[in-house]
Amino acid sequence: MASSHPKAGSSIYDLDTPATLIDLDRLEKNIREWQAHADKCRVKFRSHIKTHKIPEIARMQIAAGARGIVCAKVSEAEPFAAAGIEDICIAYPVVGEVKWQRIAALASRVRSLTVNCDCEAAARGLSKAAAAAGVTVHVHIDIDSGLHRGGIPFEDHAAIEQLAVVIRSLPGLKLAGITTYRSGSYPGAPKASDAGHAEGRLLVDVANKLRASDIEIDDITAGSTPTGRWVAEVPGITEVRAGNYVFNDLMQLNHGIATEDQLALSVLCTVTSTNAAGRLTIDGGTKTFSGDAGGVGTGRAAPTVIAQAVDRRIFVERLNEEHGMARAEEDVKLGEKIRFFPYHACTCANLNDEIIGFRGERVEVVWPVRARGLRT
Repeated sequence: MASSHPKAGSSIYDLDTPATLIDLDRLEKNIREWQAHADKCRVKFRSHIKTHKIPEIARMQIAAGARGIVCAKVSEAEPFAAAGIEDICIAYPVVGEVKWQRIAALASRVRSLTVNCDCEAAARGLSKAAAAAGVTVHVHIDIDSGLHRGGIPFEDHAAIEQLAVVIRSLPGLKLAGITTYRSGSYPGAPKASDAGHAEGRLLVDVANKLRASDIEIDDITAGSTPTGRWVAEVPGITEVRAGNYVFNDLMQLNHGIATEDQLALSVLCTVTSTNAAGRLTIDGGTKTFSGDAGGVGTGRAAPTVIAQAVDRRIFVERLNEEHGMARAEEDVKLGEKIRFFPYHACTCANLNDEIIGFRGERVEVVWPVRARGLRT
């Protein structure tokens, strides 16, 4: 009998749907493997909580050896500070008086708080709030290494050095280092290993130029799930970051970053309509999968999908709010419950109030998604 209230020990296939699930064995293995690689390379590892938004998973990552967490917004950081996470980085160019004041308040509650910055106006606003609160906020200068979504262009050394000098002069701030996010999706990106090595070398070169101007740089931090393993191998890198690795998804599978046995997040859905041959509808739409899509498979003709069934040839291709329209290359029965891997796990997880952890198809834990929907 289906249950809307998950109970430990019950079968995941007895759950009411849609239900978002985490394979705990895969989750734990992903955490161990990434941390082991960082340790092998002798760099610190910082996990991005944007993927899971669950403090209990962050604690698992830190227990495995992560330095701390990284998030995108102030509001994301707050529930993790409340949960006892002591080292937090907000990897975003925070702008606005209210946000600067919230950062200052947050800095009084944790051991270390770091914020990205890419302009003097933001540095001065942050300084004013930090000084008024009597706290110190660590600052990373955000470097644009090719993705062009923010940061100071890496070629503009004069502008980078000028901002570094300003930050060092301001009360309440400490220039901690430099950071970049390049991923593997910038225009003309090579294969992941080459992209990661290039990303790391680029940032180390920026740091060395600043040091030549007597500007102390402690943190040189870069990386993402697509590039982080190779960024970590670059001499001079002090910290590598990744977020999606904890779950992985069809995006990472398609790019060769993850294998199917590393995909930890799935969504259990029920087949609600089978009236057209080779087509079916499931009870998961944009409120379940978000709609992010991409090619899955090899070659130019690789189909674009939003989700793919676990161990079955069923592909979700279109969504309405509550409907997922799929192509089936095998027989499917009305009422069947089927697990689907999403193309993008991060946006999928953000749509849930809670996510169910299972082991061996049995419910083990239910975690509230504490930072879901937090955008300020």
